Amino acid sequence: MNSALLEVKDLSIHFGGLHAVDGVNFEIQRGEILGLLGPNGAGKTVTFNLISGVYKPTAGEIRFDGKRIDGLPPYVIAGLGLGRTFQIVKPFSTLTVLENVLVARGIHRYPAASCLWTSWRSRKEAGEAMALLERVGLADLAQRKAGLLPLGNLRRLEIARALAVGHKLLLLDESFSGLRHEEITQLEALIRAIQHDGITVLLIEHNMRVAMGLCDRIVVMEHGKKLAEGPPAAIQQDEQVIEAYLGRKGEANAS
Repeated sequence: MNSALLEVKDLSIHFGGLHAVDGVNFEIQRGEILGLLGPNGAGKTVTFNLISGVYKPTAGEIRFDGKRIDGLPPYVIAGLGLGRTFQIVKPFSTLTVLENVLVARGIHRYPAASCLWTSWRSRKEAGEAMALLERVGLADLAQRKAGLLPLGNLRRLEIARALAVGHKLLLLDESFSGLRHEEITQLEALIRAIQHDGITVLLIEHNMRVAMGLCDRIVVMEHGKKLAEGPPAAIQQDEQVIEAYLGRKGEANAS
């Protein structure tokens, strides 16, 4: 029996003559952290958009928890337990931190007729949202306007909103970008705790120290194709990766 939670098979998408993702294959096992790395323009975020339903693939298939999901709308995929973050964090800035998470929890209510007459801010919903804020370390900021948060806390809020949806798989798109060293260390601990709770993580990350220390396995993309796959130690020594992504001096920099 295949233990993979996510299976990407011969995945491709073409925008005119541009093959943004071209025949990519990989799996992510339940409970692991898989890194999706590569230089700018390699096709990483496009792959995320294909997995989460933003784009429909030109060819190939995606299976999530045994179900084929390629071509399904994003809200259907989210309802299956897949949550994601984005490179640019855009909360509902005039809503509070708590309200932002409550909005994300709406995915569990919208398909039901009861949502027409039950409050999205009920005591039960607020309790569930507060539990997520506790989990990411933002409970003391629950009533603050989201637009007033610094970047480090915005990243945590984005993860809380993704967790409201993604109880099986989290897709984290450069969640460490722009953070200070202390914030990076704290976020690493949070992601490890999320993994410890049984949630699988697929992440895009340009900080090589973070990627090499956090990921169980790594898939490297270049020009829309898969260039390499393996444990961090092997990827770190891969000559093709060093040349295409890290640069000739990258081996020393990544260690």
